[in-house]
Amino acid sequence: MSRLRHFVHVYATIRIKVAVDACDHRAAMRAADAVVFGDRNAVGLIPVHPAVIDADYAEEVTEYLVDEADDPSFARTRSYGPDHAPRLAYGDRRVA
Repeated sequence: MSRLRHFVHVYATIRIKVAVDACDHRAAMRAADAVVFGDRNAVGLIPVHPAVIDADYAEEVTEYLVDEADDPSFARTRSYGPDHAPRLAYGDRRVA
């Protein structure tokens, strides 16, 4: 059997750290979405292997992690789902 060329779209999640000013975590996530998924591409994905024809955003967010700038110990860091809803902390029954 002969081998045929296949085009495979690989949707991989990437982490992009975005600096925004906001009143709260939810507003910060919305501001980050505006930067990352706005009219222009905030980050260029450049294929470096000759077999990779194209790379682009899958426009799928699987999770948010929100840090606060004045919190060097990350005590107020919280995790949220793709719908901006708080996630449970590991080993904790409280939500953020």
